[in-house]
Amino acid sequence: MVDSTWFSDLPDEFEESVRIDRQDRSEESFRHRTQAIESYHVTSDSQAFLEDVVERTLDEAEDMRTGSNYWLYGYYGSGKSHLLTVLEGLMDSSWVAGQYEEVWSDLVPAAAEGRNLETLRERWEDVHADYHVIPVSVNLLKYQGQKKRSFSEIVLRHAHQHPTLTGVDNGISTGLSAQLGVAYFEDWYRTTPAWDDRQALAADVVEEVVPDTPRYDWPEEQLWKDIQQYSALSDVVLPALFEGVQGTRDGYTDLQPSDIDPNEVVSRLESLRQEREETMGTPVKLVLLLDEVSLFIGTDFERLTELQTLAENVDDIGDGNIQLVATAQAKIEDVQPKFAAHGADFSIVKDRFPHRYQLPSKHVGDIAKRRLFAKSETGEASVRQVLDEADVKPGESLVYNDIRQNTKPPLDEIDEEALVEYYPFLPYHAPLFLEILFNLRREANDPAKSIFSGTARAILALMHGLLEEWIEEGEDDTIVTLVDFFDLIEPELREILSSDMRVIEGSNPSPDAEDGSHAASTGEIATSIVAEVNDTEREIREFDLKVAKAVLLLRQVNEIVPLNEGNIAVAVMSDLNGRSWISTTNRVEDSLDRLEKYIRPTEDGSSPRYRFATQEERLIYHDAEENEANPNWDEIVEALDEHLWADIARELSLPDSAPYKESGAEYPVSYHFEVDGVAFSTSQTADGGLDVDIAIHGIRPDVTTDQDDPDVLHWEIDSDGLQDLRESIVDWWALRNAIASHDVPPAVEQDLDRRSASVRSKLVSAMSGGSYSVNDRTDISGLSTAVQETVDVSYPDDFHPMLLQVDESRLRELRELDSDAVLPQWAEAIQVPTADHGGDDRNQTIRRNVMSLTGRQLHGRDEGLTLETILDGIVEKKPFYSDARPALCAIIWGLCRRGRLVAVDEAGNTLDDEAVLDIDTTATTRLQLLSSDQLGNLLETGGFKETTDTVAEGLINLQEENRRIHSTLRGLHEDVTLIAETDVRADEVGALLDAFADELAERMEDTKGRIAVVKSQSGDLEGVIEGTNEVGEWLSDVTDVWNRRLSQLQQLDAVLTIGDRDFEWIDDDAQRAIETRSESVASYDGEWWTAEGWKTFSEQLVPDLAPELGRAWQEFVDQGDIDALVERIDDNPWILPATSLPTGVHASFERTYITPMRQFVRWFETLDEALTTLPSDSDAGAYVEIADDTMALEPMADAFDDGPEDLAAKLDGLSAIVGERTPDDVDQIGIVPSDRDKLQRRLERLAEDGDLDVEDSGQGVIIR
Repeated sequence: MVDSTWFSDLPDEFEESVRIDRQDRSEESFRHRTQAIESYHVTSDSQAFLEDVVERTLDEAEDMRTGSNYWLYGYYGSGKSHLLTVLEGLMDSSWVAGQYEEVWSDLVPAAAEGRNLETLRERWEDVHADYHVIPVSVNLLKYQGQKKRSFSEIVLRHAHQHPTLTGVDNGISTGLSAQLGVAYFEDWYRTTPAWDDRQALAADVVEEVVPDTPRYDWPEEQLWKDIQQYSALSDVVLPALFEGVQGTRDGYTDLQPSDIDPNEVVSRLESLRQEREETMGTPVKLVLLLDEVSLFIGTDFERLTELQTLAENVDDIGDGNIQLVATAQAKIEDVQPKFAAHGADFSIVKDRFPHRYQLPSKHVGDIAKRRLFAKSETGEASVRQVLDEADVKPGESLVYNDIRQNTKPPLDEIDEEALVEYYPFLPYHAPLFLEILFNLRREANDPAKSIFSGTARAILALMHGLLEEWIEEGEDDTIVTLVDFFDLIEPELREILSSDMRVIEGSNPSPDAEDGSHAASTGEIATSIVAEVNDTEREIREFDLKVAKAVLLLRQVNEIVPLNEGNIAVAVMSDLNGRSWISTTNRVEDSLDRLEKYIRPTEDGSSPRYRFATQEERLIYHDAEENEANPNWDEIVEALDEHLWADIARELSLPDSAPYKESGAEYPVSYHFEVDGVAFSTSQTADGGLDVDIAIHGIRPDVTTDQDDPDVLHWEIDSDGLQDLRESIVDWWALRNAIASHDVPPAVEQDLDRRSASVRSKLVSAMSGGSYSVNDRTDISGLSTAVQETVDVSYPDDFHPMLLQVDESRLRELRELDSDAVLPQWAEAIQVPTADHGGDDRNQTIRRNVMSLTGRQLHGRDEGLTLETILDGIVEKKPFYSDARPALCAIIWGLCRRGRLVAVDEAGNTLDDEAVLDIDTTATTRLQLLSSDQLGNLLETGGFKETTDTVAEGLINLQEENRRIHSTLRGLHEDVTLIAETDVRADEVGALLDAFADELAERMEDTKGRIAVVKSQSGDLEGVIEGTNEVGEWLSDVTDVWNRRLSQLQQLDAVLTIGDRDFEWIDDDAQRAIETRSESVASYDGEWWTAEGWKTFSEQLVPDLAPELGRAWQEFVDQGDIDALVERIDDNPWILPATSLPTGVHASFERTYITPMRQFVRWFETLDEALTTLPSDSDAGAYVEIADDTMALEPMADAFDDGPEDLAAKLDGLSAIVGERTPDDVDQIGIVPSDRDKLQRRLERLAEDGDLDVEDSGQGVIIR
């Protein structure tokens, strides 16, 4: 049994670290500093550092121009803080004064071995002889997490509190206040006479403002220190003290600078240094010591830049009188890589700290061995006995394998004597633990705040704790393991590796919920290892929990200790009389299988072999486990079809082609699958491939299927390894099904791929070793033979594989053939009919099938059926044609060319035979049975078909001719109707046009009927052909008559229109002639629109009446001397259009004299021009214009109040009034009284301008 006597000097407590600010300011002043100097061992590295500092303080360093800033860095246990504490003591002139010998003896004992340090001692004493040195120490760890604290503020706080630097050290206070505002007040206040009485004055202020009660009784002897500490007190007292000196509080807030930046801080330090120099009368130098700078900076980029500026000002302002030493865990460029995102230029920071010293770590294992594991004689003997009697030899079984980077002591070798010294630890435990803690610190969100940010003494403290637990348990043949280390740092692991720790412990573990009950209370499934260990129904065991803990820690050191099963075994082995390493390794492998849903293998070779599953992964594998326990084979087979079968089919080496019956020609094969009675949607298809159905039997354990379908290839899989195959399928499906309701992490996707590959490999192997049967034949030797047998059995004689090869490109080939060209070989193979009727159809089973099935559908359907409907009907009767629709179209095309069928569009219009070759229009192209075998001869005789044309082409020509005729008739009908409605005025002529329009309308209806007969392919097609030719000739005749005789009809209309107007100038002879002509035209009922009809009709138009009307008009003009009157009117300058008259011609005057003349001339000229044009050979438009113009005229008696004689007299009166004056010569002219108002207004304006002269003209007066 173990007891504490095994160890010679095991301490009850273990101090973790040395800090520069751990001064004990009691009666034994600076005891901590003395202890640090006594315990420090000066190494070559620390000696070089101290020598440089001393020489630079003396201003005698070789590179004084490089500045006074030091960067002291080192790994855990290097002693940076310890050295800084030693430097603080050595450089404190006040403290070392009078005890140089004692201090140096403590640092370098007389019995110490090593280098000669006398030169360093001499130079050190020279420093204090020449200068008074004041160190200002700052432990920045105290300010971690205080985001509002800047470097400048912290440094200044510590400088103000230093009694030597500030010169404030008496019974009232020691140093200035840590509050910057108070410190700046104190610095000002001590320059006033009131400074020495500050405490009494402050007491007076307090007495005035606080109630007179013991609760607010401030002891005067402590009052100023309270003011320095408490802002609530200083905010009240200090303004009052300021007012007591200045007489006002104005200016109080200006005592403290508004911006405490590095420049202000260093300027302040330099100011305090100079004050001390003046007071002491000796040169003063400052040493600013900043411990753990890198941890304080953390991830704060602003602090890094502030440090840079602080160092810059130390050089610029301090000018060698201030030195700065900063300690860090790493090189400057390694302080925080995240700063690169801010564009940080580390070369600038490095330039500010040119003096960089690294302190290598002392081996923490040696310290532990000396401080913790030193054995007594009894302990050593007991350990040797335990090791000698142990079944498991640590040197053989507890060493790590495949080490990538070794430690000291090594991980892959154990020295027996060292083992005795370190027992119950292994020699490599200390450096291994140190590496783990170091890497854990890097894992932290903010490494600067990591709980493992201390020195190697943290390791010593942890090992001290582990050792005490081991002694307490008392098992002398068990060693401390990595699992024990895990248990000790478990709280810290929860903070740093929270995600992985949740896998082990569950969410928010607590001492009351170590069984995972928290997961249950929050509605989670038991997704933690601890929960399953405590669940007796689960298979996870206590050993599995140890394995998980070891995996978590070994992941942190994978770069030196590979994470494999053997190394995990080493990490968990504790019993020296327990299982061997090989047995434990096998046990670890089994454990990792049980931990599958918690610990997953990684695919990345550079990462640890195992990792902890995410929450999503754990949920998925939990569901997968439940699926494995309750497999649903219906879903499994469905999943095989959906996800794996396409790949499996490709790996089965199914023949790409097979010979077709006696022909021996190879044709592609398409495969369709069924598994244990379930038809798969997955198939392996080939363009135009023969269809082979394969039924696979034997995969499901719960189904036995019949093999009685003769047209199917039945495939029984091999029964060897069948159970393993089914388990693999279930394993794959379980995970496949589990991911359905989750976002799939990449690692799970990779695992699913592995399981998929396993199923594919095993199933292909089982099928390759299986057996085949087709149509009761079971002696089939191979897969190719089985496929060929299936093809022979499943396809009938009225089928050819080439049917499946026909596609749109081959249909285009047919479309481009000339009518007399030979069919391609493939078309002959599928029995496409030729254009002629030669050849023997008796053996053409495919062709006869298609024609028979098409004819049955079209029989009795005059309107036909769509090609798509016909194809569907053929496939319904012959399913093996389902993939041969293009080929069926090719055969139907041949039947159309032979005149058996005809293609029409949805409106019934005949289409070219090639229309059935367009796969995209099968839904709109219709087929009809042709009604007569002699139709081709009729079309050819009628001139609608050439000898080489098909019947369809002849029908199209016939149909197009009728459409042309209908279009021409419609156009002519519209012209006739329009002229009758708009250009004809005489009823007699209108009746002629109406009769012609009726005839055209009747002919149009006849044409529509012929078109309908052609479309329907029923009725008297021979009559249609004859009728088409007849109406074509008639239409040509009447069109010619219409175009040539329209102007004569319009002239007739103009003559009859003039005669109907009752003009007084038409005498009795002319009137009788017009009436006779009207009666003869009205009584005519012949077809005037034909050439023969017009010949008869034109006899009614003799003689021409235009000359007779001209004679009557001229006699009328001559009798009334109208020509002379019109000429006089035209010559008169006053007879102008209304728009051309000056504004001075007033309305009554214009109505009386001008308007009647103008209207008479217009009436005369209209008739005169019409009767001049009427006899001429003019176009129809001119005669339409004559009829329109004369329709607008009235007889003279109705049109005018005055006859020609009256108009001539009125014209004379006008001339008498105006004389020789033109309208432009007259300002105003009018008739009184109608125009009185306008004339009077004008006269009044003239009278105002001067005298008026009035002249009587006989017809009126003229005013000048």
